[in-house]
Amino acid sequence: MDIKNGLERGPFNDKQAEKLNEALSGLDSGQLQWLSGYFSGIGQVSPATIATADQQEPAASRNTAFVSEPEKLNILFGSHTGNSEALAFNLASIAKEKGIETEVSDMASFKPRNLKKITNLAVIVSTHGLGEPPIQAEDLYNFLHSKKAPDLSHVRFSVLALGDTSYVDFCQTGKDFDIALEKLGAQRISSRQDCDVDYEEEAEAWQQSFLQALIKFSDSGSSVKVKNNTAAGVKEQKYSRKNPFEATILEKVRLNGRGSSKETIHLELDLEGSGLQYEPGDALGVFGANPPSLIEKVLSVTNLSGNEMVKSHKGEKSLMEALTYDYELTPLSRINLSKYEELTGSRKLKEVLSDNMKILEYLAGRDFLDLLEEEPHKFEPNELLSVLRKNTPRMYSIASSQDAVEDEVHLLVSVVRYSAFGREKEGHCSATLADRLQVDDKVKVFVDKNSRFKLPTDPEAPVIMVGPGTGVAPFRAFMQHREVSEKKGPSWLFFGDRNFTTDFLYQTEWQQYLKEGVLTKADVAFSRDQEQRYYVQHRMMEKGKELYEWLENGAHFYVCGDAKKMAKDVDIALKQIIQQQGGVTPEKAEEYIKYLQISKRYQSDVY
Repeated sequence: MDIKNGLERGPFNDKQAEKLNEALSGLDSGQLQWLSGYFSGIGQVSPATIATADQQEPAASRNTAFVSEPEKLNILFGSHTGNSEALAFNLASIAKEKGIETEVSDMASFKPRNLKKITNLAVIVSTHGLGEPPIQAEDLYNFLHSKKAPDLSHVRFSVLALGDTSYVDFCQTGKDFDIALEKLGAQRISSRQDCDVDYEEEAEAWQQSFLQALIKFSDSGSSVKVKNNTAAGVKEQKYSRKNPFEATILEKVRLNGRGSSKETIHLELDLEGSGLQYEPGDALGVFGANPPSLIEKVLSVTNLSGNEMVKSHKGEKSLMEALTYDYELTPLSRINLSKYEELTGSRKLKEVLSDNMKILEYLAGRDFLDLLEEEPHKFEPNELLSVLRKNTPRMYSIASSQDAVEDEVHLLVSVVRYSAFGREKEGHCSATLADRLQVDDKVKVFVDKNSRFKLPTDPEAPVIMVGPGTGVAPFRAFMQHREVSEKKGPSWLFFGDRNFTTDFLYQTEWQQYLKEGVLTKADVAFSRDQEQRYYVQHRMMEKGKELYEWLENGAHFYVCGDAKKMAKDVDIALKQIIQQQGGVTPEKAEEYIKYLQISKRYQSDVY
């Protein structure tokens, strides 16, 4: 660096420039950046103030007066599976490295009146269900949208929203928090970041942007150096979502009997050498691939060969390879429609995108090939990739306890197949596992921690488990864990499926657990073994008196499976049981449920 020439262009005479050049020439970039912040602080103080300070304060005191740290950063998280929680503590770790005091709070335990005491606020929240806030975020969400919400003009904030672009209400909860805070007068100092399932890079970029903005608005100016810490202050495993492990398939078994209308497979994967660790309640992320037949049809419609070289987000490769492993052709999402409409100017898609109900109707059953055939466009190879969603992992609740199976991980997968718009279609990942991968083949996986679906810390605490179909997977892990640890607290399983003779998943294992006393009770409901459909919620109502007694004795309640209908029906049944057996009003039953949820005695893993 030629400091002298730079100084000569400034307001310095030759003598001053020479002295400054001599003093600064031996400093490294970090020292120069520190001085930059120091002089910036001095520049914000009037000469009169400096003169007064010279007369009243020691030099040491004066030197530190201009490098005060930013005011405390409050980080609020609302999490369904634990990703928002992990990111909240991630952000706190980075902030502390920069000298920023932090306080991390679950939205459920945060008192809304304390908003008046907050100056700097980070909101990290996921979207649950169909655009709804997670249970832990409901009270704060409702408060901010109520007449009780205070003026927040003293607050500087930013929002990190987690979601899934396959849903129409992508990141809706985060968007709602962002809008509500702004309406209450809070100052947005860094733009909201909406993250898809593959959120790590976008979340890290938001963390850096927000902290830089926070420091800029603080009294310390740029005196606190912002580091590019991509590790986010947390020790990462060798293998992760960004660097999945190639696990070998050890066993693959179809669990449904002959004649079943369902196709469910049990998979055992080898994790030896990966260092991957998981607990009951965690999920395994699995990367699927598009089927060759679908890729060939897409290439035919677009008049492309597949041999063209393209720039994928995974590097330069052939179009065929990129379409196989790097992007998704099914399912179709709102993001696909938006990008396609922007590119083609399609009037039809513009009309569809104007209304959420129209979007839902259009997306149902369609894949990318349907879109290409209905709205033709002449694509360049890279242009084609630009409208596709990156290949995202599918999360499967782990069906094993590592304490029991060691270097293995077990999955329970329902294979998706359906007919729509004149073609036979399939699930992106489930069909990859069922049709295109066999024993000894490898599949890319990683562990996705779920801190919101865990066995009680007290191993003797009673547990009630509701898991129809593949929702029973984590409860198999629960029972394996309790068997190995020789902790036999009371446990009660509610399982359901279509037919007893063909669809009783892991039947012999449940019978063995009952015999050993690892499983205390089991109640089943097979919906199609009688004329009138019969589900797990109906069995729960039959056992309402005993179920309520278990809850009153401290039982933890778990539900896993379909979010759109089953989980809602189970929740309604549970409220009715509490109302009837407890002799309370619907409002009090709601309060009872909320207490169970907040105290982590009612946990759900739904999809």
